[in-house]
Amino acid sequence: MSENIEVDADVVVVGAGPVGLGLAIDLAKRGVSVHVVERRLEPQRVPKGQNLTQRTGELLNRWGVSQAVRDASPIPPSYGNEGLTAYGSLTSGYHYDWFKRASVRAFYFADNERLPQYELERILRTKAAELSNISMTLDARFETLEHTADGVNCHFSSGQLSGKTAGKGSVSGRYLVGCDGARSPVRESVGLPQTTDARGRRMALVVLRSTSLHELLHRRFPGKTIFNVLNPELEGYWQFLGRVDLEGGFFFHAPVSDNADAETFDFRGLLGSVIGTDVDMAFEYVGFWDLRLTQVNQYGNGRVFLAGDAAHSHPPYGGYGVNTGFEDAANLSWKLS
Repeated sequence: MSENIEVDADVVVVGAGPVGLGLAIDLAKRGVSVHVVERRLEPQRVPKGQNLTQRTGELLNRWGVSQAVRDASPIPPSYGNEGLTAYGSLTSGYHYDWFKRASVRAFYFADNERLPQYELERILRTKAAELSNISMTLDARFETLEHTADGVNCHFSSGQLSGKTAGKGSVSGRYLVGCDGARSPVRESVGLPQTTDARGRRMALVVLRSTSLHELLHRRFPGKTIFNVLNPELEGYWQFLGRVDLEGGFFFHAPVSDNADAETFDFRGLLGSVIGTDVDMAFEYVGFWDLRLTQVNQYGNGRVFLAGDAAHSHPPYGGYGVNTGFEDAANLSWKLS
């Protein structure tokens, strides 16, 4: 039986991705009460946002999750977190080293990390559950908000809080932060316009598993986790392969035709040309995205603020979204508290 849920908090966070959870934890550690509204019951198992910089490592240390992140990493630090760019294909014989994040280690307190986003979200959810001044409503879709004399009311539907299922719910806070992604309903509700810098090409994201590809790359390029291939016909667009783990898990980004379809496009042939030879592979996920940058013209309206992809979205290369989003969270936290 459903019932209405009403909650009060100092700060309402819409979105329990890494940025929303990081903000909630940082605020809670400063003594601020936070309520998080999230539409998913569990993190989405797509390994985006894997590369975490040393600066992000400093924030993870502050939040008390560094060891948990390291323990959960499917690629141990001893293996390396560097990359290369190859010409033509990964087996062409022409390549140079790239992506040496470890070279700036001396300037930071913490190490860089590498972890699929769903694992990072799991760790941050666990940490948030340990803090008494954080509460969460899951399976809840943000609907509307309104400013009050001294705060913001947020309304949502179909939420689960402490075992209760709500047909509708609301949470009031002194401030609200939308950490609800590039298609942010919070941003739309407060009318904050974006500037879009469209780069044109349609891109594919493929998550795959291939033991023979792991063995090939480990033999040719031990210690490498990121592999870029430059093909002159693509006029500077990368074909981008990255490790998810050391058991044959990979993700792959590449430009494709505008009418490419997940069911009919020859991803097996495309990957064969990028690798330079045929290997066994099983696809776990296929999706598409547009290569573009977006940024809101201002990051807040009244007592409502935006952070992460809701404020600025980036192509999913190098973890720019998650790392800059964590900086948003750290910046907003001390200002709000």
